[in-house]
Amino acid sequence: MADSRFQMRPRSGFTLVELLVVICIIAILAGLVTVGLNAAMVNARTASTETFLQALSGACNQYSTRWGDFPPSTIDDVGGRAPNDVNNGIEALVACLASERRGGKLIAVDEEQYANADGDSTGANVTGWFFGDNKLRELTDKFGFGITYLHHRDFAKPRPQVLKYKVAPDGETVTIAPEKSAATSTWAGAGRFQLRSVGKDGKPGTGDDIRGQ
Repeated sequence: MADSRFQMRPRSGFTLVELLVVICIIAILAGLVTVGLNAAMVNARTASTETFLQALSGACNQYSTRWGDFPPSTIDDVGGRAPNDVNNGIEALVACLASERRGGKLIAVDEEQYANADGDSTGANVTGWFFGDNKLRELTDKFGFGITYLHHRDFAKPRPQVLKYKVAPDGETVTIAPEKSAATSTWAGAGRFQLRSVGKDGKPGTGDDIRGQ
């Protein structure tokens, strides 16, 4: 008969080292899942922003057909008076596309995509927009940052008051310069306009900017 002193006893559980290994594996897997989800969310928001800019571009084309020109870079050009030199392009775009004149508004936007990052308003509803007040609204992309707009008249010699933007209420004011095509060295959107989202990083002129013409 074998000596009972040398019989193998069943293990009662994991050792500390084994538990640490399991915890590390779970942490790595959780990190990979989080990174994948974040990347998927960024891709989805980027695609949604691209679609939104395309829709705005189409609305600008309809506006041009209706009024003979694209929306201007400042509300000053449609009989109003811009109270400051920030966000003027996108405010003029919204004011024009939201007009209920000559066939009705040309814009259909989720309410949460309207913003007023610089908190301004004008003295009168000069385009007949449907909002019911005199606030100068902007539009935001799917990342929550303000979209920029510039009419082609302000490409070569832009007026200073149409280049300054505040894309987030708590952000600083930056200058958005008109862009040229890297392939042709001519103005992007020549004879039309430039629509741009600053992308996920909220900074203009970086690689994640999203454009719509």
